[in-house]
Amino acid sequence: MTTIKPLDHLHHQTSVKTQAARPAAETPGFDRILAEQQPPVKPAGSAAPSALLENQALGGLMLQGLETVNQKAQRQLTQTLDQMERYALALGDETRTLKDIAPLADDLGQEADRLSRLSHKLKESDPLKGLSNEAAVLATIEAMKFKRGDYVI
Repeated sequence: MTTIKPLDHLHHQTSVKTQAARPAAETPGFDRILAEQQPPVKPAGSAAPSALLENQALGGLMLQGLETVNQKAQRQLTQTLDQMERYALALGDETRTLKDIAPLADDLGQEADRLSRLSHKLKESDPLKGLSNEAAVLATIEAMKFKRGDYVI
């Protein structure tokens, strides 16, 4: 009758034998192991399309952090105006209930708050300041009118 030995015991014996058989000069150093783990550097222009997309996405994230207040305000103004348009279309849609529209009004109020905060950071001489203030006020008033129940018949 033969006995069955656990596999981890056999694996341990094999790895000890191969380590003992390898001379010390053959053992790779840390710098060699690190070099083997590093991906090869490709010359510019030879990157794969997916790598280019990843670099562009990373670059986009980095640029968002470097945006000026004016650029952030422009982006936020566009988002607020887009939200106002969605809200207005929903109010004009007879098939939608006020309960369906409530999240849009909440989002409009939040967009207006963000725009207002950015608008206060703009310089007085910036022409965007007046436009963003006006849009923030209009969006805030619309959101408040909805919450107050002005559209309930």
